[in-house]
Amino acid sequence: MEYKYILILIVIVYLPVLITGQYTMRGVPGSYAVLGENYTLQCDVTDSPSLVDFRRNNIVVCNMINCGSSSDNRYKCGCINNNNKQLYLNISNINKQDGTTWSCRGSSGRQGSTSVPVYYPPDITSITSDVVNNTADEGSDVIFNCNVDSKPVSTITWSSSTSTNTNTQSGQQWTLTQAKCQDTGIYTCTANNGIGQSTTKSLPLIIRCSPRINGDLKDEVINGLGEEVTLLIDVIAYPKPSFKWIQESTGLELTPDTTQQVATNNYISSLTVTIQQSSFDNYIVTVNNGIGGDKSYTIKIIDGDPETKPVSVEQSGYQEGLATGIGIGIGIGIGISLVCVFLVLLTIFIYRKYHPANKKLPEESYATFSNTNPEERTYEDLNTRPEVNENNQHSGDAKEYENMRRN
Repeated sequence: MEYKYILILIVIVYLPVLITGQYTMRGVPGSYAVLGENYTLQCDVTDSPSLVDFRRNNIVVCNMINCGSSSDNRYKCGCINNNNKQLYLNISNINKQDGTTWSCRGSSGRQGSTSVPVYYPPDITSITSDVVNNTADEGSDVIFNCNVDSKPVSTITWSSSTSTNTNTQSGQQWTLTQAKCQDTGIYTCTANNGIGQSTTKSLPLIIRCSPRINGDLKDEVINGLGEEVTLLIDVIAYPKPSFKWIQESTGLELTPDTTQQVATNNYISSLTVTIQQSSFDNYIVTVNNGIGGDKSYTIKIIDGDPETKPVSVEQSGYQEGLATGIGIGIGIGIGISLVCVFLVLLTIFIYRKYHPANKKLPEESYATFSNTNPEERTYEDLNTRPEVNENNQHSGDAKEYENMRRN
């Protein structure tokens, strides 16, 4: 009995579909359209409708009768390969309003529908910071915001033209913490969502700060009488600083050359001097921009050959260390030599102590002399050993014994 009811239910649900047909709609080849490009919708039907229309938000944009269609500049519909069960709608030059619901409806009243998302590349609508006029005090935090219109959502990255902020940061909002004078520069927001090209927009940032030397100060200049030299000081500061040059021995204020602005917060002041005898002196330059008080630096003009470079503190330290090392090495060498000499002398002393020079070895008693006076020595004395005399004596005894026996 239950199977009967189930069969009746299936007939009630699916019979209208079998009679009037089923409609399904989808985008091809992808599920989304791209702004400015063309897009195609395909409608598959199970019946053979004589009339079909395509609609956007239930408003007819294209209709067809027996595969013959009407079209305008943007929409064109028809049958795929003259198959009235596979229908298409071509949409040219997709715009953002096309990102909505589309449907195909047959004369029977059956229809299929789908939603079409329209993707488009990022557009940076604004880039801002939370400081007034993009100017902040040194040591403060600066918050940047980058607002982007895109679909799908973009990945946002930040970069800076300054050497202290080369690492890329990400996110719609980014904070520069404890800004330094060197952080003055251009900050760029980059947005990318994989549709079209990435886009960028930039914002300047200026950090108010007291003057400080940019790089290394050349604090000694060498040249001779009659020559012209230029003393330079390169500083980072904002706002623009003033420069005052004074010769130390005279206390006179000198007129510098025109101050050069290299960058927003980078200034170079110079003083040109034609050297006289009184010019070999210290020159003090005082820098002030209203933040942090005066900053003073000293540059010295030295009489000499400009090709001769002054020895820096690092070089002099190296040379002093090298000389010290050499001295220590020589001292150690001398000490080792003295120890060696001492050991040799000690060895000689010990040897002579246990082996006196007047002690005769057996072979050294080679000759005995009958006379102590050298002038009275005879040839026999010089060539006679005790063993020889003894042998001669024994030889005489033997001869005497032999004579007695014969007699």
